[in-house]
Amino acid sequence: MRVLFRSHNLIGDALNISPALRTWIKNDPDKSKHIYMQTLPDHVAPLYIGMVRDLLGEHCATFRTVFNREDVPTPIDFEHVFDVNKAFEVSDKDKCHIAESYAKLLGVQLEKSIEEGHRYDHLKLTYIPDDNKWMEGPHQPLGSLRDCILVSMFSASCTSHDPKCNFVPNKQLPFEKWKPILTLLKEHYPDTPFKFLGAPTDVVPDILKEFGEPMFGIPLNRLALIMQKAKLLVTIDNGMSHLGASQECNEFLIYPRCLAPHYILPVGNPNLVWVQAEPNFVNPAQLVHALKFAIQRFKAQEVK
Repeated sequence: MRVLFRSHNLIGDALNISPALRTWIKNDPDKSKHIYMQTLPDHVAPLYIGMVRDLLGEHCATFRTVFNREDVPTPIDFEHVFDVNKAFEVSDKDKCHIAESYAKLLGVQLEKSIEEGHRYDHLKLTYIPDDNKWMEGPHQPLGSLRDCILVSMFSASCTSHDPKCNFVPNKQLPFEKWKPILTLLKEHYPDTPFKFLGAPTDVVPDILKEFGEPMFGIPLNRLALIMQKAKLLVTIDNGMSHLGASQECNEFLIYPRCLAPHYILPVGNPNLVWVQAEPNFVNPAQLVHALKFAIQRFKAQEVK
């Protein structure tokens, strides 16, 4: 059996297909099927194999990422597109999470746990990094990044990049609002290195440079391994929030008012603390108050 999936999505939208994709692969009775994932030749492409790495051999014979339909042998027995716009339409109509919408569009049922404390297990994002590729890209030894604090202030999908929206942000906080957040973190973690995450084109503003160093353009496989060792990820709604969720990071997420929580909040991460805010109008004191609660929770977990 030859299967073609297509996914041309950003990091977060892509990772949210993993519950549906994994369920379909495990439910399909043909264990010898060959699966092809057609996607774009960008930094997101390596994520797909990591979604199913543990299923190879047991539930499918092969899984290959391709960039052109011509690279897929014919005939194709089953084909499906993971269309994020259609998924959001379903989420809007049914008031369900995007991962559930992807599953509905694929025709599979995500199994919900009946165990107390595990009600969102069916929405867990899966990305299993390759331990052998941690050295790719600009790097420091992973040991030197253990217990660091990762700060992710940027979002490729924020309207601050869109001239049609007059560059007014719907996700990214104005940089001056980050200063009290980072100050609080420094008070509680004075000896912990801070790393700013971002794309190669992002820039840490001068008012925040005293708090940490940029760690931009890191390949996602290596970044996932860093996240496994990090003390804390502080982020907005972006690809890093979902990649961190897939590694079950201690995560403090500033989620935007423009999105209802049921849409794409990474609730499958059991170590998530979040606050919803409109970036242009939120008082930083509100964010600091929520962060204090998150720090208390995460420090209590360390004691256990």
